[in-house]
Amino acid sequence: MENYQNIKTIIFDIGGVVVHSDFEAVYSNFAKRVGLPPEFVIGYYKEKVQDLLLGNISLEQFWKDMISAGADPKLDLRNIWIEEGTKNREVNKELLGIIKELRKKYSVGVLTNLTPTRLILDEKMDLYSHFDYAVLSCKEHLKKPDPAFYFLALKAASAEPEEAIYVDDKESCTAPAEELGIKSILYVYPDNTKLLESLTKLGVSV
Repeated sequence: MENYQNIKTIIFDIGGVVVHSDFEAVYSNFAKRVGLPPEFVIGYYKEKVQDLLLGNISLEQFWKDMISAGADPKLDLRNIWIEEGTKNREVNKELLGIIKELRKKYSVGVLTNLTPTRLILDEKMDLYSHFDYAVLSCKEHLKKPDPAFYFLALKAASAEPEEAIYVDDKESCTAPAEELGIKSILYVYPDNTKLLESLTKLGVSV
């Protein structure tokens, strides 16, 4: 067993780790309810996802773009989006229980790429109350795999790279963390047994 006694913080991604969402269903159902072709909303996201992740397109602009494309302006687009988003979303409750235990000994935070439209779903479900800090791409105007984004999480935790562990479901996000000296775990949803084994190997006491 590798024994790292100096671990101060454990950082989690959200999508594909803490929650699992069927966004194709969200986009499609939202579109149908507001009077838009599903392919338009899906195409909008594919075209503008980078700007959404970086917060260059605000939530207000998103609603305006939907109305300009033909969504019924009399409808409560925000509420419809939240209804469809939460309906097609599963929370990893077992993992939240593990995080609760980890917080008794470590600082536990979030580092995630997300759009303003996903942020309102996270906030509706009060996800960030389960963590000590949250670093969000659409608020910081930075995203993974930019090294500066990872360093924001370390700053929030007052930790050095070697004092942190990062958990993500994408190797394209764990590999850059490793290059910075942050120990990383590639998570496979919803295998929390494997996660606990990996944390134990890194000297984390759960």
